Amino acid sequence: MRINHPASLQKARAIRSEWSAPRLFGRSKSAFLIVGLAALGAAAPAPSQAEESIGGAKIVVNLVTGDLPTGDKINLVQGDDVFKDEGVRTDAESSARLVLRDNTNLLLGPSSSIKLDRFVYSGPSQPGAIAVNLVKGALRFATGDADKKAYVISTPTAALGVRGTVLKILATSPTDTLVLLDEGGALVCMRTDPKKKRCLNLTEPGQVVEVTTTGIKWNSGAAGTVSAVIDAIPDAPPGPSGPSGQHADVTPAVVTPVTVTPKPPPCGGGGDGGDGGEGEAAVHGIGASGPGAGPGNHHGH
Repeated sequence: MRINHPASLQKARAIRSEWSAPRLFGRSKSAFLIVGLAALGAAAPAPSQAEESIGGAKIVVNLVTGDLPTGDKINLVQGDDVFKDEGVRTDAESSARLVLRDNTNLLLGPSSSIKLDRFVYSGPSQPGAIAVNLVKGALRFATGDADKKAYVISTPTAALGVRGTVLKILATSPTDTLVLLDEGGALVCMRTDPKKKRCLNLTEPGQVVEVTTTGIKWNSGAAGTVSAVIDAIPDAPPGPSGPSGQHADVTPAVVTPVTVTPKPPPCGGGGDGGDGGEGEAAVHGIGASGPGAGPGNHHGH
């Protein structure tokens, strides 16, 4: 969805609350300029590369803000586009799931910040350049369908190359990063080592590498901590009362009581009569567990 076109802006205004207006205005400067120039009979300029949408916010929980390439700071709401060179920041008890056009899936935890540094995508399995920078906080990263060599993830201390990978990453401070391999494989190097001589290769799920400004090492004892933090990231839209709630209204089912008429007593004497057995109806509820379960959840991978 592109919201820097006039028609899309009109639709967005109709469905969004007043608190999100700054984002709409911040992202619509190109549209207003184009409309104005068209009215004057001038040729409309093509949008710059920095304004090109590279994906969208699939889920937004509580307060998430975007730092646009134009310098504007706006509220990110569910369904918004995200752009190359945009920074996304989550407040405490907030989170965001971003899905890029190549299906890269980024789940950003509370009090975290990420920069969408680079995005060149030519199609599935095609060469490209997709780079994200976890400035701080917690991130679950799942590669999309571009060529695996296209992906680069960086943190203040680490540089990661991936291959068909799901990673859990904690940038716990500007001087320390923990990387846990959930699926696939990854090469983790020190960011301060441009020749990439000090690297470790993650090949088995559950392996953890710790990267500081002075060294890189295995840290299997941190696996539980990393998983606990990442798995606790809120990954569901707010309820109907929230600014971006997407839950459908649920009306409780009305149950009509069943009237049972007692059987009349047997007439006359004689032996005991056997009543027919009543059949039992069993009602089974099938539940689902995990971060992706429940009505109203929308996930991008």
